[in-house]
Amino acid sequence: MNATLYQKIQRLKEEVKYLEDNKVRFLESIKTSTDTKKIVERGVYLCSEMALDIADLLIVSKDFPKPNTYRDAIHKLGEYKIVPVEFAYKFIYIAGLRNYLAHEYMTDTAPTLIDFLERKLEDIKRYLTFVER
Repeated sequence: MNATLYQKIQRLKEEVKYLEDNKVRFLESIKTSTDTKKIVERGVYLCSEMALDIADLLIVSKDFPKPNTYRDAIHKLGEYKIVPVEFAYKFIYIAGLRNYLAHEYMTDTAPTLIDFLERKLEDIKRYLTFVER
């Protein structure tokens, strides 16, 4: 594993741990605290961005063609057997999540952030187990 890929995986693990360690507090105050919402929004955005960066790096490091889109990067992880195909199909939402958080700043993101903390954080942890192999 090259150094850049290793560093990104470690950084993603740190972000996941931070969100997990503070999950209860965040869930209690995300609807009432702008500070909490901004913190969680940034953390979730970073998780999605790093997951996509890792996908690109893994694909390129194995000398496969670089994907054209974020969605394609996740799809190709399954196609190239880097992650199970069914997981890749399910995990494609991470590309849309990244784009949503980057571009839909006029929308209330709290419901999406709550869903991520309650359900999707586990997907990131599972993703990490696949990409570390």
